[in-house]
Amino acid sequence: PEESDGCSVVRLKVTFSCKTGSQVLDSICISEAEKRAVLSLIREEVITKEVEVSDWKRKFQQCKQEVDEMRLDNELLQDEQRNTLNFQKALNLATAEKEAAMTDLNSVERSLSDMFRRYESMKGTLEGFKKNEEVLKKCAQEYLARVKQEEQRYRTLKVHAEEKLEKANEEIAQVRVKASSENTALTASLRKEQMKNESMEQALQQKNQEIEELTKICDELIAKMGKVD
Repeated sequence: PEESDGCSVVRLKVTFSCKTGSQVLDSICISEAEKRAVLSLIREEVITKEVEVSDWKRKFQQCKQEVDEMRLDNELLQDEQRNTLNFQKALNLATAEKEAAMTDLNSVERSLSDMFRRYESMKGTLEGFKKNEEVLKKCAQEYLARVKQEEQRYRTLKVHAEEKLEKANEEIAQVRVKASSENTALTASLRKEQMKNESMEQALQQKNQEIEELTKICDELIAKMGKVD
């Protein structure tokens, strides 16, 4: 009873950690007034501790929220970094694709330029072909006209030649008939001459024979006359 409230509180704090409040009070020999005072202090201490615990809980929640926010910020930062890295990769890829597209575009432009030059060259060649085609068409038309004229001339000459040939065949037939007749006459005349010649030869032989006989007679006569002399 003679101890101050502070000393009682100290002893209570020492034993409070192992026993409940009523057990502590029952084990200490103090008056009811002191008990009430101690209980009042204990309540105040408990209230203070509850306030501290509530404050610590609030701070813990704040810290946890800050940690969560920091974690979220960190995640957002990591996401941002990943997004930045992905954006950089996409940018590099887009740049590479752009350079490839520019290369392809330059190649296409060169190809188009070459194609345009070839087109111009082919255009000039086609114009030359068209001019040549016109000249060839004109020549072909003239040639066809000449061919038609030659065909007409050929038909005319053919008709004329056929007429000439027919006339010549008729003349040849007439000549053949005349020649055949003349040949027959000549053959008859030749036969007649041959017969005449044969007759003359026979007469000549006969005359020769007669001359020989006459000569023989003359010789005999001359011989006889010589003997007579």
